[in-house]
Order: sequence, then structure tokens, then C-alpha cells
Amino acid sequence: MHDSIQTTLSMTPAWQDLITHGDIVSFRFPLAEEGHTGRPKARPCLVLDIEEHGGQRYALLAYGTTSRRRSNIGYEVHARRPAEYLSAGLNEPTRFVGARRLLVPLKHSGFAVCRATGSAVLGRLGGAPFNAMNAVRCRIHTEYDIAADHRSRRGSRTGVLRARSFTVERRTPRRVILSGKEVQQ
Repeated sequence: MHDSIQTTLSMTPAWQDLITHGDIVSFRFPLAEEGHTGRPKARPCLVLDIEEHGGQRYALLAYGTTSRRRSNIGYEVHARRPAEYLSAGLNEPTRFVGARRLLVPLKHSGFAVCRATGSAVLGRLGGAPFNAMNAVRCRIHTEYDIAADHRSRRGSRTGVLRARSFTVERRTPRRVILSGKEVQQ
């Protein structure tokens, strides 16, 4: 689907059905800073993926920030140029930190839905930022696949060892005392 058509469709009350990777949403991303109390502020987050678990749809969100500090780094996607961030529904240069991501159901109360549009979708990445996001997604998927392969290999090796070997457990017969007489079972 064409990007501008997809963005227009996502910015409707049916946004949960139409959302896809590359969309920018407004979400109250939880903060880990000490001293922060109350509800987190809504911030732009990049949808890295849409997944389904148990019949429910989830969004994998990357934390968005306008800060230029070196905290919150890793797997970054930048929308620096005015054409990049304005077309994505952002007011200023923003970087999305894929290392700081969260998987949430699309019905999560943390989505900040705009009253005017009925949608949490702010816009959509395009051009170079969209390509950078796909590279980040590829790295994340590759790491998931490597970890899953490692777990399955470790599990199958353990299973083979368990199947080939066994332990003889020596037990002392249980003795029960019944009315003064010891009886072996």
C-alpha cells in the first residue's frame, strides 16, 4: 500500500486494525528514571513490528526521544531532516532507540489517542529512516532466530543425553512400624 494512503488509513479510529511497521504512534513509554512519579508522558514511538499472540495483536515499540545525549543508545533510527521528521508527524528531529523497546497489546491504555482523529498514529517513516528501520528490524529478527536456534540445540543435546543415559537410584526399602512391629514395604 502506498505510504500516504497507509498513513491516512492509520490515522482513523480503526488504526489498531491498520497499523504496521514504520508507523509512529503516541505512547506513554514507561520511564526507568528515579524520582519519576505519575503517569509517563506520551512520546512518539516507532512501530518496529506487529505480532499476534493468542489471537491478540501486539506492537513492538521503539522509544522515541529528541535528546542528543548519548544515553538510550543502540539500534537507532534517526529522522533528522525536516522532510523526514515532518512527514512522519513529528515536530522536531527525533531518534528512535530500538535497544529500548516494548511489546504491548494494541488495546493497551498507554496509547495516547488524538481526540480529533481517533487514532494514536502520528505519521509514518519514509525514505532513509524507513530503510534504517528495516535494517534494525533485520538485526533484531536475526538475534531472535539465533537465540531460538541456540535454545533448540541446547535442548536437543540435553534431550539426547537424557535419552542415552539414566541414573540408578538406590533406595532403602521403606519401613513402617505397625503396632510395635517393623514391616518392610
